[in-house]
Amino acid sequence: MFQSRLPLVLACGVLLLLAGCGGGGGGNGVQIQAGDRSPSIDGAMARVTAPADSAVVDSAGVDVTVEAESFETGIQTDTERANEIANSGNGQHFHIIVDNQPYMANYEAGTPFDLGDLEPGAHTLVAFPSRSYHESVKGQEAYDLVNFYVGEASGAFMLGPREPAIIYSRPKGTYSGDGADRIMLDFYLHNVELGPDAYQARYTIRDAEGSEVASTTLTEWAPATATSCRGRSTTRPARLRFVLETKVPWRSA
Repeated sequence: MFQSRLPLVLACGVLLLLAGCGGGGGGNGVQIQAGDRSPSIDGAMARVTAPADSAVVDSAGVDVTVEAESFETGIQTDTERANEIANSGNGQHFHIIVDNQPYMANYEAGTPFDLGDLEPGAHTLVAFPSRSYHESVKGQEAYDLVNFYVGEASGAFMLGPREPAIIYSRPKGTYSGDGADRIMLDFYLHNVELGPDAYQARYTIRDAEGSEVASTTLTEWAPATATSCRGRSTTRPARLRFVLETKVPWRSA
């Protein structure tokens, strides 16, 4: 999920249902810990071959084809982290983000993938490789961005090739059992460098009432982990909203 128009604020959020986890406000012990990247997958790239950039797609039902370079879909990522957080049994894949919607997982390189029906006008698509546990393969050349139209060449694209953006990736969906113990927070950079005196990525977790549960500011492009969700017995699943914002220290709020 993303918005362009930085450098002011980028804010994206997703509501998670955490089955079997304790709910409540700031006293529930939830923490966010900055982490390290997984071992690199050298040369891994996602390349969108259809639709072409600036293409006008006749049908509202749009397929995308993503080719892989130095990256194999459908296999398990062999790292310790695969046993520590939610891991897809379908293996490595691509994260495909259309406009500002949550990503879709594509497990088959080179095969048309159904995006569903899109509204007429301009659309922006971002695709990048993902490990089986949904940690993105990071790099300036690893991802692809394509702008296209549906039906007619009208409207403005959400993100251009030169505009800066921080793109929300994880978490999303429902977490239960062991998968709710450690929840990975991950994002992607487009024409952005993070640092103490540069752009920064701020994650905030809020409960169903909107109260802040935990937050952290990241100055390195690496995933973080939300911990201590479980531990309380309850029949009501917790609902947490994860919000990603862009901080630009040299600008006033």
